Amino acid sequence: GINAEYGGGSAMLSLHRNSAGCNQNTTVFIGDYAAQNGVSRFGEQCDSLFDRKWNYVKMNNLPVEKIRNFNYLLIEASEANKYQITHTIAEKFYTFAGLDISSKPPFVMTKKKEAIYLMKSKTIKRQIHVKNF
Repeated sequence: GINAEYGGGSAMLSLHRNSAGCNQNTTVFIGDYAAQNGVSRFGEQCDSLFDRKWNYVKMNNLPVEKIRNFNYLLIEASEANKYQITHTIAEKFYTFAGLDISSKPPFVMTKKKEAIYLMKSKTIKRQIHVKNF
């Protein structure tokens, strides 16, 4: 289903549901829009104090060239074209975009628009050192 209020949270759940698992070294870049719309530290299912194989990164002003090195991206739909060279769209998440009013039932329908993309790297990435950003 569509959760138009918290598309980032839905994207984070999907990321973990469709990944290879928490035991593989993985990097996830969280874009501004995703962070503002439901992605939170509470959704980091593969983050362990004792065995940190997944790195979730939310940094402002990180260059596109560095973002392309991540295994997964949770980014605003309008930013996807910057990453299509290195990543594919795994899933799209939608947000509320207004109402359509009709003279026939149903009289009111909600509109949606693409908001957040979960993108997956086309190649297996080596573990990048997040502290180097």
